[in-house]
Amino acid sequence: MPREPRKPSEYIVHLLMEGSQTVDVRFNTLEEVSGWYKGKFAPKAAEDDLIPVPTRENSQEILFVRPRRVSAIHVEPVFSSSVGAEMFG
Repeated sequence: MPREPRKPSEYIVHLLMEGSQTVDVRFNTLEEVSGWYKGKFAPKAAEDDLIPVPTRENSQEILFVRPRRVSAIHVEPVFSSSVGAEMFG
């Protein structure tokens, strides 16, 4: 019987900034990543204005970046294992 494909528990978006600094931002779904990229980032990609980057819902932090200063974006799916959580939790 075929196994269901694993679903990521979250996505980490790595923003590589000018000067080689990296910023990591977490999203719950790929749809959230896509919505942020298409709605907030891409329309202002050539601008130097600061735009907000979402952080975790419970976080008291706000992150602003200048889209023109982002050199690369890497989206990494993160898989958490229920077996490991039960065994060691």
